[in-house]
Amino acid sequence: MHGTPRLSAAKLAAAQRNRAAGEASLACEGMHLTPEETALFDRFEREGLPHDERRRQLIEFSRARRFAKAHAAE
Repeated sequence: MHGTPRLSAAKLAAAQRNRAAGEASLACEGMHLTPEETALFDRFEREGLPHDERRRQLIEFSRARRFAKAHAAE
């Protein structure tokens, strides 16, 4: 993303720890990220996207999946 600020190394490390903790919490409940979700989070880390941009893209991703699911049911 041209022009999008990146997270500092410290903030990126904190985001990675939060992701690991979140995935562990999901696993305790028998839930796991899909390969598509994992790829999305991997890209966020690779690009060092700030939290606001990650949130925006997660919402967009979620809406697109719901839209596709709704239309597949028709």
